[in-house]
Amino acid sequence: MAEEDLLFTLAEIAVAMAGFSAVVVVFRRRDQGGWAREDADRFNGMVLHSMASAFFCLLPSLLRVFTEEPSQVWAVASTAIGVQILGHCVVVFRLPSSGSSTAGSLAAGLAVALLSAMNVLGFGFEREFRPYLVAVLWHVLQAGVLFVMLVWVRSDDVQSH
Repeated sequence: MAEEDLLFTLAEIAVAMAGFSAVVVVFRRRDQGGWAREDADRFNGMVLHSMASAFFCLLPSLLRVFTEEPSQVWAVASTAIGVQILGHCVVVFRLPSSGSSTAGSLAAGLAVALLSAMNVLGFGFEREFRPYLVAVLWHVLQAGVLFVMLVWVRSDDVQSH
């Protein structure tokens, strides 16, 4: 599968996950109309990861308007996604609802940001597509995990008669 085709397919998946957010809004609302803090953070994270996935899937095509040199496209795109993921990790770390359950996600995010930096600097990679794809997939998988966490019915939420 060509690089652009793969990225466009991932963008479609990301947009579909963002579309499921309407379903989540309907089913995860509490009886009094409010949200638990961690559910609100998960919902916002799911939407942000989905939109970031879609944006970063389209970014290389936008960059090709300015240059046809693949190494320049992947260097700029990897810089952008690496900085965004690093910033995302800092924000998530500072959220009041962050705890031990987010530690693995943050560690994976930092590893992906490091991989992006290695791609930009030409350390182990030559400004190529594969590390960029890993970073995009991290966003897609994060959105999927957050979606599952939101729709999963907890035993505390089940009322017995």
